[in-house]
Amino acid sequence: MSFSVHSVSTRQAFQKNIIAGIATYWEIAPGIEFCLRREPHSVGLALQVQSQALRANQIQHALEQRFAHPTEYAQLFVFLDPQRALVVWQALPDAPLSSELLDEIQSRQLSLLGLEDLDDYSATY
Repeated sequence: MSFSVHSVSTRQAFQKNIIAGIATYWEIAPGIEFCLRREPHSVGLALQVQSQALRANQIQHALEQRFAHPTEYAQLFVFLDPQRALVVWQALPDAPLSSELLDEIQSRQLSLLGLEDLDDYSATY
């Protein structure tokens, strides 16, 4: 059985595939991408920053923000994966997904990493 992951170039195409349950990734800048990521007990939306794309003190800033604003970022988990990419992950609900929900999750993830300038969604966190 083969498993393929689709690459897309727009937020709308990414969200459409995620809503349809299609494994997809979207590189929003060199070394920075959104993807569907399976963790031990659920599938979630991940924002991944490859080690070569990390800014100085970005990990420290993300952790400080996560714990300084616990209710705002309550459902986001921050970790380094085995390839040393910084990952901000949130489990996706069992209920039907919507573009609005995905926009909110993606905006919070970008905000936590200080990457608001890459957010093309109008909400502010």
